[in-house]
Amino acid sequence: MKKMKKVFALVVTFSMLLAATSFAYEVVDVKGGGGIKGKIKATEKIKDPVIPIKVKPKPDPKETEQEKSVCGESQQAGMYIISAANEVKNVMVIVEDVKKGKAAPKADLTIDNNKCYFVPLVSITYKGSDFIIKNSDPLLHNTNLGILLDSKRSTVYNLALPRKDQVIKKPARRTGLHAVKCDAHEWMRAYVYVSEHPYVAITDASGSFEIKDLPPGKYKVRIWHEGFKEVTKDVDVSAGKASDLSVTLTKK
Repeated sequence: MKKMKKVFALVVTFSMLLAATSFAYEVVDVKGGGGIKGKIKATEKIKDPVIPIKVKPKPDPKETEQEKSVCGESQQAGMYIISAANEVKNVMVIVEDVKKGKAAPKADLTIDNNKCYFVPLVSITYKGSDFIIKNSDPLLHNTNLGILLDSKRSTVYNLALPRKDQVIKKPARRTGLHAVKCDAHEWMRAYVYVSEHPYVAITDASGSFEIKDLPPGKYKVRIWHEGFKEVTKDVDVSAGKASDLSVTLTKK
C-alpha cells in the first residue's frame, strides 16, 4: 500500500510539473505577425485630485521641517491626465495568456523616490530585468512593492532607503501588476506591470498605444487604469495587420 502511495505521489508530481511547463512562454521568430493599436478615452472630463500632505512630527523638529520642505503641503495626484478630447494617458494595455512570441527585452526599471513622489507613476518592465530602487530625497523612504492578485496585495519587496542617493537593485521575478507604496509616506504610490513577453503598452498623452509583432490568433486584452473601471476585450489578430482596439473608460 505504501509503495502504491509513493507511485501515486510521483505521478501527481510529474503531472503538475508537466502542466507548469506546458504553458510556459515560448520564444519564437515571429514572421507575418500582426498587431493591436488604438486610442483610450474617458466618458467625461475628470479633474485630477490634489493630495494633501501631512508630515508626521519627528523627535527632532529639524527633521520635521526638512521633510515638510522636501514633500510640500500637497501634490497633484497625476491620476487623471486627460486631454481636451478626453484621451487618457497612463492606461496599461496588456495582452494576456500569450503562449509564444518574441523575446521580452532586458530593460531594467528605475523607481525613484523624488520629492515624495514615485517616478515614474506608471511603468512596464519584464521578467528577468531588475528593479532599480533609488532615493533622491534626503529623507527615509521605505519602498514596498506588492503584486495585486484578485484584489489582494502580496508584498514582493519591502526596502528601506534611509540615505539620499541610495540605490537597491532587485530582480523582477513575479509577473503581473505590482502596486508600489512608501510605508513612511502614505500618499506615495506607483504601478508597475511585470511581463514575460513584450506585448504590453502604456498609452501616451493622446491616449494612443500600439503593440507590434504579435503572432496571429485570438487574444484577451486587459485595459487597466487606477482611476477607471477595468475592461477586458477579445481581439482577433491577423497577419500583417493592426487590429483596432479603441475603448472608452468609465470612472470608478
